[in-house]
Amino acid sequence: MTAFSAFLIWGVFPLYFKQLAHYDAVEVIVHRVVWTFVLLAVVMVIGRRRAWLACVKARPKWLLLTFVAALLIGTNWLTYVWAVAHDRVLEASLGYFINPLVGVALSMLIFKEKLRPLQKWAVVFAAVAVGVQLAMFGGVPWVSLLLALSFAFYGVIQRQTPFDAIDGLFLETLLLLPLCLIWLNFADVASSVPSFWWSSAVWLLMLAGPITLLPLLLYNQSTKQVNFNTLSFMGYLTPSLVFLLAVFYYREPFDVRSLLVFGLIWTGLAIFSVDLLRHRKA
Repeated sequence: MTAFSAFLIWGVFPLYFKQLAHYDAVEVIVHRVVWTFVLLAVVMVIGRRRAWLACVKARPKWLLLTFVAALLIGTNWLTYVWAVAHDRVLEASLGYFINPLVGVALSMLIFKEKLRPLQKWAVVFAAVAVGVQLAMFGGVPWVSLLLALSFAFYGVIQRQTPFDAIDGLFLETLLLLPLCLIWLNFADVASSVPSFWWSSAVWLLMLAGPITLLPLLLYNQSTKQVNFNTLSFMGYLTPSLVFLLAVFYYREPFDVRSLLVFGLIWTGLAIFSVDLLRHRKA
C-alpha cells in the first residue's frame, strides 16, 4: 500500500503543477527546493540523522558527486514543471516510460554489465521509438529524452554514493539552496516581492515541499516491505497515470504517429518485464 500510494502521488503531480502554470518554472523549482529542504531539516533533527555528515568528512568527494546529482534532479524537476505548464504532459509521460530502458542501457555502457537478450531487445525498441519520433515529427523529443536521461544519470550517481534516499535528498537540497536563494533575490518574479510572502498565493508554492517529500518517504518505506520486482512493475503506474491525464483529462493531441511511438516503448517495457519475471529469483 505504501508503494502504491507513492506511485499514485507521483502520477497525479500534473494536477498540482498545472495550478502553478502562471508562475515561472524556475520559480516553482526554487520553492520546491526551499520547502523540501525545510521539511527535511525537521526530519533530520527529529530523527537525529548524522550519518551523512560522517561520510562527507571521511570522503569529501561525495559532496561533489551529490552536487552533480542535485543539478541533475533539479534539471529533471524543472523540465517536468515546464512541460506541464506548456501542455506537454504527454511528452513527460513518454520520458518516464523511456527511463527504465535508458537505465538498462547505462548499466551496460557505464557499469559494463552484460545485458540479457531480452534486455537488449527492450533497449532496441526504445531506440527505434526515438528514431520514429525524429523521422515522423521532424524533431528530437527533447522533453522526453531530458527527463529520462537526467533521471537515469541521477540514479547512476546515487548508486555511487553511500547516502539513503532521505539523507541524499537533504544534502542535494542543501547544496541547491544557496543557488535558489541567490536567484530569488535577483529575479523579477512574484516571490521576489516582499508583499508576496504575506499573501495566500505563497501557500500553494509552499505545498511543493510536502508533495515532494511524502511520496519519497512512502517509497523509502516500501523498499523494506516489497520485493524489487514488484516495485519495478508498480513503477509503471506513475507514467501510466500521467499518460491518462494527458490524453483524457487535458485532451492533448494523440494521433496514430504518437500511438506508434508509445506502442514501441510499451513493447520494449513488456519485453523488459518478461525478462524481470523470468529472472525474479536471481
